Amino acid sequence: MPIICAIFTHYGSKHRSLTCLRRLAQQTRRPDYIIIVNNNTPDDDITTEAPALAASLFSAPCLHLLQMPENLGNAGGCAHGMEYAFRELKADFVWILDDDSWPRPQTLENLLAVRAPDKTVRMSLVIDPSKGDELSWPLTLCTGQERTPWKNALSRQDLPESNEIASRGGWLGALYPRAAWFTAGLPTPELFIRGEDEEYPWKVRAAGFSFITVKNSELEHPSAAIPLVHVTFGKHSFFYEPGLPLSRSYYKVRNWAWLQRLKHPQAYLHRLVACLFYIILSVDAMLLTDELTARSLYNLFRAMHNGYYGKLRPF
Repeated sequence: MPIICAIFTHYGSKHRSLTCLRRLAQQTRRPDYIIIVNNNTPDDDITTEAPALAASLFSAPCLHLLQMPENLGNAGGCAHGMEYAFRELKADFVWILDDDSWPRPQTLENLLAVRAPDKTVRMSLVIDPSKGDELSWPLTLCTGQERTPWKNALSRQDLPESNEIASRGGWLGALYPRAAWFTAGLPTPELFIRGEDEEYPWKVRAAGFSFITVKNSELEHPSAAIPLVHVTFGKHSFFYEPGLPLSRSYYKVRNWAWLQRLKHPQAYLHRLVACLFYIILSVDAMLLTDELTARSLYNLFRAMHNGYYGKLRPF
């Protein structure tokens, strides 16, 4: 049987992290190891309560608590967790979670039940139980068509009937094999937050891997508090998330612009036009949601400037 290691970062919410740990203990196919990457202070209660809870829930020691010297964000924390899982624990797969993403009892079993070709990343379907098990966020599907290879599923009714859905990629709920780490490396720690979910799948896909979402492998995760603003132009989609704190908005924009450098390293004009469109659509969405202020506008331009020039400066 393959060795599975579940990974999630902890920052500030003991209730969420301990709930995730309890849900992992309820799996019909339990992970062999669990890594909690503590991005908080060394005296956080999680350092004592998580090992005690794990000892009461699991018959064999399986929890590894990695204490980071500072808050490295989800990207940095998961990068450390993945390296530890593959190098020290000799895991065959890492299952990427978050402290507020909670698997249902058969989530991992159903994910592993799918027989997939080598160089395939299987992903759980991320849903929001408070919204009737609707998708927590849009899922990008592979259409198989040359002109429009991708389309966005905004709700369950947009999904194909098949249990196995060819997808563009994903981070949360993804089961990454050792071969992906060996060929594509780790997420870029400097992305901090709101970047690894696009950057790492892109690196893995560029290394020759494909992704499938397994519909009956359900992972609970809250959706955005305010519905996304969705704009389409041609074959492209733009999603604006209202209500984001400025820091999260900064990292989202900065990381997006930085990723364009990886995708199109020599296409300077292409990247410039893409960034200008992003700014125009963001400003339009800010106007629609009454979020356009001098501070939000400055934050948008600063994030775009830093990402475009490859400067992963913190907020």
